[in-house]
Amino acid sequence: MKWGRSTGVIALALLLSGCGAEFDPLFVESGSSGPVIGWRECPGAQRDGITEVGLYRWDHDGTVDDPGQLLWHIKASDGTPLHRIQLGSAPQGFTTRLPLTVELDPASTYALRANMTSDDLVSGFLTFKPRQLATGRVVFSESQEESRGSYENRNDEDFGCFRD
Repeated sequence: MKWGRSTGVIALALLLSGCGAEFDPLFVESGSSGPVIGWRECPGAQRDGITEVGLYRWDHDGTVDDPGQLLWHIKASDGTPLHRIQLGSAPQGFTTRLPLTVELDPASTYALRANMTSDDLVSGFLTFKPRQLATGRVVFSESQEESRGSYENRNDEDFGCFRD
């Protein structure tokens, strides 16, 4: 998924670090039918959410710009963002660019890259292992995990949600 957004990822890092954000809003958690990709909603933000997402087999020499082999890629065909997407599916309003055709190995590391609507330069990136996705756990950032409750109780400013 070479979106030509290398500068966008760099801009996100600069934007988030300049604003004091510790993490981007992308996360993954266990769902009833498998992993669910999520975007933390900022209070008062309009039209934020995922409009494009790709899953990669993480290359140990990978980078945010080149995380490894692309396994799955979807993009919103109508620009409508979502805050939750079942990994491997293409929800209504999304087009599958590359279907997921492999089963995820619980011990392997994968990477997710996502773009959001409210600003084409803002992207999310995280790495995770499927075995981290226990019920009630959230994985975000660089394979950081914690309970859903602890994640929800984090200050919104940790994720770049700043009130005017």
